[in-house]
Amino acid sequence: MKLMANETCKDATVTANSATVNYPVTNVLDSRLSRIFKTDASTTATILFDAGSAVKVAAVTIANHNMVTGGTYKVQGNATNVWTSPTVDETITFASGNMTKQFTGGTLRYWRISIVNATNPDGFISIGRIWLGDSYTMPDISPVVGHTVNSNSLKSISVSGQSYLDKRYYSSVYSVKFRKFTQAVKAEIIAQFKLIDIGVPFFITFDEPKLDFGTVYVTIDIDSMNFNILRTINRDYETALSFVEEVK
Repeated sequence: MKLMANETCKDATVTANSATVNYPVTNVLDSRLSRIFKTDASTTATILFDAGSAVKVAAVTIANHNMVTGGTYKVQGNATNVWTSPTVDETITFASGNMTKQFTGGTLRYWRISIVNATNPDGFISIGRIWLGDSYTMPDISPVVGHTVNSNSLKSISVSGQSYLDKRYYSSVYSVKFRKFTQAVKAEIIAQFKLIDIGVPFFITFDEPKLDFGTVYVTIDIDSMNFNILRTINRDYETALSFVEEVK
């Protein structure tokens, strides 16, 4: 599992080749997925991130988008704002949910997302979030992974005893255990916990082949991290994390 928490382009200046007034491209950096960016009657989008100085990018996620299969989607990076032969040129595999790409990456000032989706039936491109940064690979997870689907609707009872419902959204909670990692890895996990904290949404990618969760937009669902010392020769550690899904 990878934590995509170190968003190195979060303070970048972002521009696009096309945008509508009420849906500016700066919305792609807003943590609220419902704050979308929309092109102006164009199914081609070029979204440029100028970080001001070189930053490392080795992962990208595009969330809450309207793209369809059959397009070409790329993440590119270069030292200058010239794109004839960029240093980084990676193709992002289409997904109807969150589109994620993990790659070798590089440390460069300019990064951009290139989208060509001529068959899009909407006639425009819309995106709720673009995350660009460096991911962290967690230790191996326990075979048991918890997945809980919660209803956030409110059930009430009238004075006459009749039930009625304030319909709201569903969300998932993912519970994961990590076992047998070193003291050095423990320090890295604590650093990630402090980087993320408990109220900032970020992405996690379940890259384990037997899990079907993919990439999920979450916040940490605990207030503290507890570590147990295992009675092994190397004094390994174990810990657990819980993530709650952020919805639109």
